[in-house]
Amino acid sequence: MIANIGKLTYLLDDAKSSATVTRALVPYSGDIDIPAEVVSAGRRYAVTDILDEAFKDCTALRSVVMGENIDSIGISSFEGCAMLSRVVFNESLHVIGMQAFKGCTSLVEVVLPTKVLVIGKAAFMGCSSLEYAYFPDNLINIEPSLFDGCSSLVRVSVGSMVESVGEYAFCGCSSLSGIELPQGVLSIEGWAFRDCSSLERIGLPSSLAAIKKGAFWGCSSLETFSLPAGVNMLDQGVLANCTSLRSVALHDGVLSIGYGSFYNCSSIEEIELPSAVVSVGEQAFRSCKSLKRLCVMCDAAPMCSGDIADADVYSRTLLIVPQGRVGEYGFARVWEKFGNVEELA
Repeated sequence: MIANIGKLTYLLDDAKSSATVTRALVPYSGDIDIPAEVVSAGRRYAVTDILDEAFKDCTALRSVVMGENIDSIGISSFEGCAMLSRVVFNESLHVIGMQAFKGCTSLVEVVLPTKVLVIGKAAFMGCSSLEYAYFPDNLINIEPSLFDGCSSLVRVSVGSMVESVGEYAFCGCSSLSGIELPQGVLSIEGWAFRDCSSLERIGLPSSLAAIKKGAFWGCSSLETFSLPAGVNMLDQGVLANCTSLRSVALHDGVLSIGYGSFYNCSSIEEIELPSAVVSVGEQAFRSCKSLKRLCVMCDAAPMCSGDIADADVYSRTLLIVPQGRVGEYGFARVWEKFGNVEELA
C-alpha cells in the first residue's frame, strides 16, 4: 500500500509493520527529516528503508536527516541531487546501495555510522565538493569507483577491517595528499588511485599481496615508493606518469616488471632491479628522461618481449650489470641496445 504522510511517500508493509520511503509524483525538495516511524489508519509503521531511486534527480533537495530505524539506502536513491549538501546518517544503517549519492555535487562531508557493512559501487562517484569521508571499522571492501571523480576530497579515514581497495576507488581525487591503509589490506585493484595528482604519501601495509595495473598512474606529486614485501611483481603501468618520482625501493623477491611500469617517470635518475627479476615488460622505462643509471642485479638478463625504453634512454642511460655479465647482456634481446654498459664494482 502506498501512503503520503507528511512530506514523504511510503510503501507500507502490514505484515512487517514497516515503511519504505519511495519516489513521489512531485520531486522532493528542501530539507527532509525521515521519521523513525509513521502512523497510517491508526497503525504504526517503522521506517526502515529508502527504496531504489527514491530521491533520484531531486535537484532542489538540500538536506536529509535519517530516522533512527533506517537500515538500508537503495541503489541510486539520491543520485543526481545536485543541491544536497548535508546528510545525517542514523546509527542503525547497515547498507548503502550502488550509486546511492552519485553526482551529489554539493555534498561536503560524509561521516558513516559504525554499523555500516556495505557501501556499494560508485556510491559517492562524482561528488566533486566532497572534502571529508570517514569509513567505519566494520567495512571490509572499498568498492570500485567509490570516490571516483571526487576532486575536492582532502581527507579519508579508512576503517581497520578493510581488505581491498577496488578499481578506480579514488580515481581523480586530485586534492588528496595522503592516505594510510591499515594492516590487513590484501589488494589494491587497478587504477585505484589514478590521477591523484596531489598524493605525496601513501602508507602501504606489509599485508599487501597485490597492487594491480595502473594503481598509481598519474600520481604526479608522489616522490618515493617502496613495494611491500608480499607483492612480487610491479604490474603494468603501476607508477606510470608519476612525474615527481625520485626514489623506488623494490625488495629482493620481485619477479617481474610490468608493461609501462615506469613510463614517463621523468624525474627518476636511478632504478635498481633485484636479482630475482626474470622479465621486464615493454615500455617499462619509456620517457624516463632523467634516468642516468639502471642497475640490473640479475646474472641472467631478464626476458623482454619488446622494447623496454625509447632511443633516448638506450643511448643515455648507464646499464650496470653483475660482474662478468657484460657479454650476457650484450647479446641479450633488447638489452644489447644500451650503449653504455658497466659491471658492478
